[in-house]
Amino acid sequence: MRNKTYKFATVFMVVLLVLGLALVACTKQGPVETEEPSAPPAQTEEPAAPPAQTEEPAAPPAQTEEPAAPPAQQVEPPELSYTAKTYTNDEYGFSIQYPKDWVERPEILQSTIIAAFGVPGFIPVVALSVRDADAPLTADWIVAANTAEGNSGVKVSDLKETTLADGTPAFQYTSSYFSADGYDLVSFATSTDKDGKRIRATVSTIEAFSPYDEAFFSEIAKTLSVK
Repeated sequence: MRNKTYKFATVFMVVLLVLGLALVACTKQGPVETEEPSAPPAQTEEPAAPPAQTEEPAAPPAQTEEPAAPPAQQVEPPELSYTAKTYTNDEYGFSIQYPKDWVERPEILQSTIIAAFGVPGFIPVVALSVRDADAPLTADWIVAANTAEGNSGVKVSDLKETTLADGTPAFQYTSSYFSADGYDLVSFATSTDKDGKRIRATVSTIEAFSPYDEAFFSEIAKTLSVK
């Protein structure tokens, strides 16, 4: 009987020991943690794209303002070395300025010479002639025209292009000849064409009585104006 009791006690102690060890083991082991899957990396939020800008229509190119046309320039009359008087011919549309103390010389008018002014009864003198511009102006044409007026031995220098005070193109030249009454004359002339007519201003002198002054004579001849 005692043996049975002893055996029972031994078994009971063993059971308690096993249960105690099992309890200790359970306490130490703790619950198994289930590994949570790692969260995906947070996506960086892309900045919102700016709203598309509505393309403004291109502004039309600025119009360049055209510069105003300069006012028409008035031709200033030449400053003369002498006090002038103006002769104007309305029929052919020209004028000339000659020295104020010169007078009309009607005795010189002949053929194509339509007006003349000079020292009273003497020289120098300016003669204005109008012919048909029936051929280009050349030295030969001038010789023929002067000869037709009754002059002889006509000699003409080279023609030089010039511009009148009013802007009109013209030619100038010198010539010498014997007049119909036998005088040896030297002259300076300016000639230009207008409306089919050849208008010429010739300032002449007889050197035996009054010296040839080209600066003065050309000044008078170049006051010829057809505007």
